[in-house]
Amino acid sequence: MRRYLLTFAVLAALALPAMSAAHSRGANDGTLSVRDGRGTITIAGRGAVIGGFAQGRVTINDPVEGDGSGPIVTGDEWSKDRDATTTTWGGTRVRFRIIGGAFRIVVKARGINLSLVGKGNVTLRGAGTGDDGTYSVNGEAYSPIPDFPFPFVLSATSP
Repeated sequence: MRRYLLTFAVLAALALPAMSAAHSRGANDGTLSVRDGRGTITIAGRGAVIGGFAQGRVTINDPVEGDGSGPIVTGDEWSKDRDATTTTWGGTRVRFRIIGGAFRIVVKARGINLSLVGKGNVTLRGAGTGDDGTYSVNGEAYSPIPDFPFPFVLSATSP
């Protein structure tokens, strides 16, 4: 597990300069951080996401071609195109990112580590294990991921 977290930290450190270059943070952008999550995370928004998980799947819809980097996924063991703009990837130790533009992401997995800078609608839902990881919005203290659907709008003014 430490090895996975170290790998994720290194990838995140390498991606941060690219994220800042590709997406200058707007005045109303918020941040979301998820640590060791288990369950389902849904994001419909604009901005930049970098993440990974220990085991599970991620579905990314990139509806506007050319408005950002497009989805970049590594470590997947399988993938399936849902339609012209939506693909699902799955496996173990999968990493993903999408930088710039609009997107919809659904991560259903365990061991989810994710960072988002942008704005949009987010729903967190833990798996109900009693230890479904933690999340932080706009740099606030980390809170446990609830085991029921917890929707909120992410922006700079999100609580």
